[in-house]
Amino acid sequence: MIFERVATPTLRWQITEQIREAILHRHLKAGERIVERTLAAQFGASLTAIREAIITLETEGFVTKKPNTSTRVTKLTAEDVESIFEVRLLLEPHVVAKAARIATAEQRSNLEKAYLEMVDAARQGNVPSYVTRDYAWHAAVWAVAGNEYLQAVLRRATLPLFSYSSIRFSEGRSFDLLADATSHLILLEQIKAGNSEGARGSMENALREWQSAIRSFVLATEAEAQKNGTPP
Repeated sequence: MIFERVATPTLRWQITEQIREAILHRHLKAGERIVERTLAAQFGASLTAIREAIITLETEGFVTKKPNTSTRVTKLTAEDVESIFEVRLLLEPHVVAKAARIATAEQRSNLEKAYLEMVDAARQGNVPSYVTRDYAWHAAVWAVAGNEYLQAVLRRATLPLFSYSSIRFSEGRSFDLLADATSHLILLEQIKAGNSEGARGSMENALREWQSAIRSFVLATEAEAQKNGTPP
């Protein structure tokens, strides 16, 4: 993958954007190693600028960097999926229930707008845009609940999942974006109606269904990779 050289004033942002797009458009694949010196040469940038961009991408969940090991494009194992959903099932139903209980009229209106943007992206078949809008909708609900610590934990737990979904679905994997988008409608309606317990239950059900789907997908991917002798 050859990247374009960029000007200094917006260096980190442009590098981050180009690497993110390379990941989403499969020029850099899930699990692929990212070599900072190679990127620095391609961008005509310093290692510091590249490392700053990598930090941003790690925060967004697109890359994974472990101490004393290489940096790679995010991929999830079956164990990762279980760990992520353990956190989501503990926290997100509570957060959604609280949002339904305390949301203002303006916040409900904003959530509806975010939902419609998600549906629009689904209708366009734009996977990266859809996953971004999907995450933005969930993050907006977390924000309504008003607990910055819960928001931070949920961001940390879910960003790799949303980023991995974006990578995998961009690879042409079969996925009904519109069906997934409209599945959020019941949550929106319950928040708008102030139905706290209804929102909690719907969130739990949605998470368990999504966990099952992602678990099956990851296990199938791992089995296929093992059969073919290639990385999952």
